[in-house]
Amino acid sequence: MTDIAALSGVSYQTVSRVVNGMPDVADTTRERLLKIMSEVGYRPNVTARQLVSQRSSVVGVVTFGTGLYGPTQIMVNLEQSVKELGWSVMFCGIAEESVNEIRRAVNELCSHQVAGVLIHLPIQIDLQHLKDISRNLPLVAIDSDFSFKAHSVFVNQEQGSRLVTRHLIALRHVRIAYLRAPLIWRAARLRFRGFLKELESARLKPGPIIEADWSARGGFEATKELISAKPGEFTALVSANDQMALGAIRAIEEAEIPIPARISVAGFDDIPEAAYLRPPLTTVRQDFASLGKLSVQCLLDQLDNPGRAPRNRTIRPTLIERASTTFAPK
Repeated sequence: MTDIAALSGVSYQTVSRVVNGMPDVADTTRERLLKIMSEVGYRPNVTARQLVSQRSSVVGVVTFGTGLYGPTQIMVNLEQSVKELGWSVMFCGIAEESVNEIRRAVNELCSHQVAGVLIHLPIQIDLQHLKDISRNLPLVAIDSDFSFKAHSVFVNQEQGSRLVTRHLIALRHVRIAYLRAPLIWRAARLRFRGFLKELESARLKPGPIIEADWSARGGFEATKELISAKPGEFTALVSANDQMALGAIRAIEEAEIPIPARISVAGFDDIPEAAYLRPPLTTVRQDFASLGKLSVQCLLDQLDNPGRAPRNRTIRPTLIERASTTFAPK
């Protein structure tokens, strides 16, 4: 930084402010300094900065289920949000969601002296053993239940499911089937609960319910079984995610049932392909970008304000209406 100051004719303190993203530097001066840094190939010495600040600039992430769309998007957006700070990410995936695996992952990250840990564990499990760790290390639960009070960021999964169910009720559907995911998953339980609550609010009984495994193949096989066992008993189908909805659409088409004229289909997640299915899929969009930013902000808040009482932050999903849903047949 001394060399940069000499080359640009400003003080060392001004260079330091620019490097650390601090205010009180004129825009023209900031731009000139950044240009000079780029031209000479200057990069801040992260290790030196950590020694001075006595704070690591590495954030640990523990995650599970990255073969699925939701967990993958959470991981990608967490990484992007951390990198926007100029910090680094250290991932620690777990093959199975067990207490021992989670303890191993968190201990491994702690051994690298991370600043804090962001944890996305979508399957129900008692995480009381993390309570002691959280006293000395900032932890953030991301769409996960820790079994104790912790700083958390959630997507309102139940509200999202109520939105899509309410949409179908508004289209005069009274026999609505549900393609459920395994209830060991937190999101599956909350989405199913939202479906049931919205029907109860409208004084409607649930249509036939069947379970699959989050995959398109599972959705296809489950819907084939549903059509065979309950022919004509539903005019709409809500799927717990878009991949299963994709399989359901294939099964309904193979049964030569027109979508949405005879059966409306809706999903959850708004995967990139959802708008290009045939017909385009009505679904629920989760704001993964906001989830990532808010989770990192929650971690930074703990670093700046140690001892602050745990807070829950919630992100509202949105309904995306497309051509796979229409008014119930008469």
